[in-house]
Amino acid sequence: MCRPRFAGCLVVAVALWLCASCSKGPSVNWSAQENFFAVEKSEKTNEGARMEFHSLVDAPAPEVYRALADPEHYADFVEGVSEAALVSTEGNTKVTQITQSVIGRQSRARVKWTLHPEDRKIEFETQQSDANYNDGSYEVIASPDGKRSYIISVYFVKEKGAPQNVPIGVLMSATRDSFERAARSVKQRALGQPGKG
Repeated sequence: MCRPRFAGCLVVAVALWLCASCSKGPSVNWSAQENFFAVEKSEKTNEGARMEFHSLVDAPAPEVYRALADPEHYADFVEGVSEAALVSTEGNTKVTQITQSVIGRQSRARVKWTLHPEDRKIEFETQQSDANYNDGSYEVIASPDGKRSYIISVYFVKEKGAPQNVPIGVLMSATRDSFERAARSVKQRALGQPGKG
């Protein structure tokens, strides 16, 4: 009689522990120095590569998210983006046309953005491009004091549409460089500082 009850309690305890650990976000040292590449992971895939960057940024999460969730105005503040326009909106999604520098040439793409403001998450998917197709997501986590952000950026870099004879390593390097410039631009926007020179 006692053994089944003990086993039941043990199952409940393990289940609660698993739920707690699943809902827990990344372990962040909020007192560390600002670092756009606090964590950096990359691996090649069948379609190209998966890249993940974790950034500890000296800017509040609501403002960082607001800047990231405004892709129709990226040309106003993101270095490397020369044109951006809203094509359509429906519910929590936006479709934009964006022109930016990719591997030294201007490329145009139509991108669908799905916004989750309650979780400060954004997913994006390239629908059409005259260069390579990249999909991914952003997640913005607020520091306990509300002054800093931890941003998890994931990119699925695809060889599809890339200029011929461009190795995946070159695409990955270009994505990393573009990411760093964009991250600095988003921080400036979040802090209300002038960007793009």
